[in-house]
Amino acid sequence: MRLLMKPIRYFIVKVDKAVNDTIEVAGQEMYLDTRFNEFAHRAFEGEVIGVPERYDTGVSVGDTLYFHHHVVLGGNHMVYGNKQLNASDRRGQFIYGNESLYYVTWDGGYDPFSCQAYAHKNKETGEVRLLGDWIFLTPAEQEDELKSDVLELVRSKKSYNQYGYIRYGSAKLDELGLNPGDKVFIQKNADYEMEINGERLYRVLLTHIYAQVQE
Repeated sequence: MRLLMKPIRYFIVKVDKAVNDTIEVAGQEMYLDTRFNEFAHRAFEGEVIGVPERYDTGVSVGDTLYFHHHVVLGGNHMVYGNKQLNASDRRGQFIYGNESLYYVTWDGGYDPFSCQAYAHKNKETGEVRLLGDWIFLTPAEQEDELKSDVLELVRSKKSYNQYGYIRYGSAKLDELGLNPGDKVFIQKNADYEMEINGERLYRVLLTHIYAQVQE
């Protein structure tokens, strides 16, 4: 039986596994020990069980929601009541007493740092739509960096992403005249790798885009 939930300010999502601890190799499912790199295997998505009644988000029950990893992992720095969490404790914004339901904060998109929901995929069309001020970029080839001294010239790749291609459009990108496929120059270390709809993309805050690059 599907639960019926009508949250006021939050999304409620169903996430079966907070950490993705299996991979498929040659058609066989294998388990990973994620204790030493839990961060790289965190879950970013879940099935929408409830949408915030206070806001018109365009998200429907049954859609897939993409969100911040703190939703399911939280951190050892977090405190529940008077209890400081340890590495072995269950973490994240789980609904009390439920092993698979979590809440995702949303304030209408006014403050991007208070909004943990980034995008959703429509259950009917498969279309991915952005929420708020967070966007996703496809990785771009990074330009070479020239270093020189009296003796030699050394050519090397940037160790961080400077550029990316906008993957999905949004109303806020439309206001800036930016469209999917446009190449943009971004703030150093502003990108954050996520898997969205099976693609390796980078999450970037809209204000971390410095300029559009004309190619």
